[in-house]
Amino acid sequence: MKKYQVIGIILGFLLYGLLFIFPSLGAFNLFDWDEINFAESTREMLVSGDFFHVQINFEPFHEKPPLFFWFQALSMKIFGINAFAARFPNALLGVLTPIILFFMGTKIKNSSFGLLWSLIYMLGILPSLYFRTGIIDPYFNLFIFTSIYFGYLYLSDEEAKNKIHLVLSGIFAGLALITKGPVAILVISIVFIFLQLIRKLKFGMTSILVFFTTILGCSLIWYGYEIWQSGPWFLVEFIKYQIELFSTPVAGHQQPVYYHFLVLLFGCFPFSFFALRIIFFSSERSSGFQGLMRILFWVVLILFTIVSTKIVHYSSLAYFPLSYLASVEIQKLQFGKKLSIFFKTIFIAFALILSMGLTISIYTLVAQPKFISEKISNIHIQEIINTPLEWNGFEYLIPLLILVGSMIFIIMSSKRLIQSVIIYLVFLGMFFLFSARLILPKIDYLLQGHLIQFYDSISLEKKYISTVGFKSYAHYFYAKTDQLSKTDQLKTKKLEILNTHFDVDSFHDLTKSQKNKYSSHVVNWMADGNIDRPCYFVTKSNRKIKHLERNKNLHIVYNKLGYKIFKRNIE
Repeated sequence: MKKYQVIGIILGFLLYGLLFIFPSLGAFNLFDWDEINFAESTREMLVSGDFFHVQINFEPFHEKPPLFFWFQALSMKIFGINAFAARFPNALLGVLTPIILFFMGTKIKNSSFGLLWSLIYMLGILPSLYFRTGIIDPYFNLFIFTSIYFGYLYLSDEEAKNKIHLVLSGIFAGLALITKGPVAILVISIVFIFLQLIRKLKFGMTSILVFFTTILGCSLIWYGYEIWQSGPWFLVEFIKYQIELFSTPVAGHQQPVYYHFLVLLFGCFPFSFFALRIIFFSSERSSGFQGLMRILFWVVLILFTIVSTKIVHYSSLAYFPLSYLASVEIQKLQFGKKLSIFFKTIFIAFALILSMGLTISIYTLVAQPKFISEKISNIHIQEIINTPLEWNGFEYLIPLLILVGSMIFIIMSSKRLIQSVIIYLVFLGMFFLFSARLILPKIDYLLQGHLIQFYDSISLEKKYISTVGFKSYAHYFYAKTDQLSKTDQLKTKKLEILNTHFDVDSFHDLTKSQKNKYSSHVVNWMADGNIDRPCYFVTKSNRKIKHLERNKNLHIVYNKLGYKIFKRNIE
């Protein structure tokens, strides 16, 4: 492929991002939990000036290393503290990832395959969605995959054994380690162990030493600094949390054993349907990079099926091997392979079910909200559904873009494959853009936007604020909680509670159950203690919190769409 064609491909993905990804980023609020959780940790870095300790409510947050938060902090420095800035790092990756896959595919096979793979990856519903969010996984997954890619280049070059590839593999593994934690090294190690067993490609001891030394050197950017500054306590807490995720289902995330199978099948439509044959029904002996992709796919799927906590994005690393295997299958259309009538029927049928399901749901919400509310007995949900919104009236047609794109792809793919994929990608981009601009802001308002408006209204006020009876991060980010100073009475009271009830010096020494009790003590003090600021208590309307409902110090300042807020003024 000529240089000007490569430049054209790069500019094409940049144009796609400018048209269909970036304009959607700030159209609606960040969603609880993950998006707001991460954005709030980044905001607190900027407020406190402490960029090496991840915090929530200015207390240690052991669950994540800081690299992604550094990316968000840079974005917020440029664009301000808002939803656009929180999502911008992933949107940038929405342009870079297909370009990276293009160069990888060109190296592995040829430029034609590289272009196809990069386009096919962007067709996936969940992969495309994640580039429009503020969560960590797109960076984490790309770093792991790039590490595996360079490790494969090193192992497959039997004669040269280019050490640069090995070092690059270690660097990206180290970056993954300080993005989300040691599960990155676990996945990479398992993949290479199976590659050794199946393909007889072996790491020598020197290679293993170089690889892990590089990882260590890269990860010491943060882990080394933390050990030097704070000792090993944070590592202990971090590892305890990871073990808990593997062994104990987190509340709300207990899912059946087949959960990730369904997530990948339906969430990676359309390319997952093409990958099915090559994964389950192909008699071809997989070798080379294709064999590696099979290994990676099954490692991710089995590993996160075993893990007790099951969340959609846990299996998101599998998008890379799944899209590669689908691209191998789809490229055969360029060489005369015909899609069977059965496959076409199943493919279009699923596109029809998906698009019509969304269309009917949106139409009912837009035009017939009473039809839904009459079927529901919960008065709070009825209130949400019956809330009048300013719809344009045609929003229910937007999901049909998926169906139209699917049909064009199936009709054109056997003769003009690349063109059909590009057209499909444009239709998918329009679906996400119009949904983000016209539908999601309304849904966001019903679910949380009305509450966030209240948080915004008190964001400049000096106050204490806490949720009671449910977990949320929205009040931290949108009400802009501040870092307590030595003169703030709540900080003094927190230290007193720690010393009196738990006999510890700092918050990070508490167990999970102790942290819940600690929070309860703090709320009780806010309701009845000697306060120096107004206090707000956010609850859900369907939960009767007796010590708030009966407290004469409190009065209700907000009661709308399933949420109730009590306020205590300074006496």
